[in-house]
Amino acid sequence: LKTKSNSFGLVANPLSACQPANISFAMADATLGHRLRGVSVFFLSTTFADEVLAAGFSNASTIYDIEPALIRSKGEHIMCPRDSRLGSAYVDCVRGQDNAGIATHMLSYTWGYSMLEDIIPSLKQYCDREDLDPKRTYVWICCLCINQHRVQEMSRK
Repeated sequence: LKTKSNSFGLVANPLSACQPANISFAMADATLGHRLRGVSVFFLSTTFADEVLAAGFSNASTIYDIEPALIRSKGEHIMCPRDSRLGSAYVDCVRGQDNAGIATHMLSYTWGYSMLEDIIPSLKQYCDREDLDPKRTYVWICCLCINQHRVQEMSRK
């Protein structure tokens, strides 16, 4: 398995051997609820960045800062496609092939990083350097791809 990484631990195609053969990037919305669903670099650098700022956060806001009010709240009133319960992962609130699909990369990072100052610029730079289409470079990022509602439920037990 060939991998590439940057300072955040970005791994290219870490799960390619696990991807079902019948899932194609052309069917991105058909991936709704898939355990390997990720968000595109394009989505992160446009819509997500706009959401962060519109919610009143700064460029320097960390994932710890934005998770409750932006990431978790996005899916608060959405039925989860994985367990059919109220409260969905952020990634399952994102629609459109340019915005979400089966992850082509996995990001290892810390919630102390800023999405707008650290993570998104690094992902954009990676796409530029590797000549990757940001609309087809889907990244599995735990804060967006793990259902934070279920994490909170487990922490209360």
